[in-house]
Amino acid sequence: MYRRKWSGLLFLFSLAGGAAGFAAGEFLLSWQEGRMPNVLLMAIYFGVLGLAIALMSLWAETLSPVLNGRGWRHRHAGAGWKLLVPASLGLLFAAGALFQSIYGLGFGGYKPAQDIVLVIDKSESMRDNDANRQSARGAQQLIERMETGNRVSIVLFNERAELLQPFVALNSQADKDQVIARLDSYPFEGQTNIEQALQLGLDQLNALSDRRTSMVILLSDGYSDVDVPKTVASFKSEGIPLHTVGMKGTGSDASKLLKRLAGGTDGTLQRVGHVKGLTGAFTKIYDLSRDWHLTGERVGMGESSLYYAMLRVLFVAGLGALIGLALGIIFNNRHLAKSFIIGGAIAGAVSGFLLEKGLNAAVSSSIVRFVADIVLAAILAASTMIVAVKESSTDAPSSIYRRGKSSGSGYGSARGGSGSFK
Repeated sequence: MYRRKWSGLLFLFSLAGGAAGFAAGEFLLSWQEGRMPNVLLMAIYFGVLGLAIALMSLWAETLSPVLNGRGWRHRHAGAGWKLLVPASLGLLFAAGALFQSIYGLGFGGYKPAQDIVLVIDKSESMRDNDANRQSARGAQQLIERMETGNRVSIVLFNERAELLQPFVALNSQADKDQVIARLDSYPFEGQTNIEQALQLGLDQLNALSDRRTSMVILLSDGYSDVDVPKTVASFKSEGIPLHTVGMKGTGSDASKLLKRLAGGTDGTLQRVGHVKGLTGAFTKIYDLSRDWHLTGERVGMGESSLYYAMLRVLFVAGLGALIGLALGIIFNNRHLAKSFIIGGAIAGAVSGFLLEKGLNAAVSSSIVRFVADIVLAAILAASTMIVAVKESSTDAPSSIYRRGKSSGSGYGSARGGSGSFK
């Protein structure tokens, strides 16, 4: 007899697994994002998420074997625990690495910025808001981080914009050191003229005879009159994203200005709660412009790319289906495996859609990933209702693999047709 089954305990434990996977993933991202290659970062992220959901689901079914029947706990639970790590962590690690490799190839036609203009506020108000010159330290560390072949130019401004560093190619450490030294000392004085500073930065890019993909990063703590539509149109017509960094102490008018400038040019706004966060803001903009990963936001022209949107949803759907396959293998039940694979694909597609829409909205990335991980775990756990499970006193009718007769605990060889999905 076939019937659809539901385990409330497995549902709750799966949610706990999704939450645990999210917590581990957020720790990984906060610790290694921008340092570890994205291929390895996503391999670990999805491997740990898959392991957490599978571990909690297996624990729930071991405690209360509703889906497989009580005989399963004696015949197959031991083998399930042995297969837990290779079937979940191993499988999802490999798939995460593969999918991120494809996602990061840049087939969508978007290339990272190679020519970068830093536009830094040196007005009087910065003396109070940046007494320890963290803005200069952040710019210096960003230059240190740039890849060989990048070109950088630096514009300082108060009521008047000045060119501190014309475009220079960073072909060696000596080139970087020379630019970094220019940022060691400059006075904070005067008022604020953002429009003039941005125009000078744009002029620097337009003067390049061989301009490549480019971006401008603006740091300011003040407000000034800016013809926003005209400025935005100038950047948009050249295809140059303008990223802005707002500091603590920035007034509401200034924050709105920075948001409008960034939003109108396909750039991002980074709000810094403390001046010590300036370094992280600069490097985050740089890293996001270079290499996107499956759980992170995209910036620049790629933000609205249909190609990358579809790719993210497709790959997360594939990862969800593989978590479902892992559960089917661990539970040794081909009927449940079908349910989990179908449900996992649906769960992954929904989660990928949530990531796609949420990460490019004015919502915390962590909140978006939490919702996506929990939704994936919830739909996956509820998917046991999709395919009816055959109830039997033996393991043969629904097993993926069979125990060997000569072994009391092994998971032996597959026999006949019982190892296939039929």
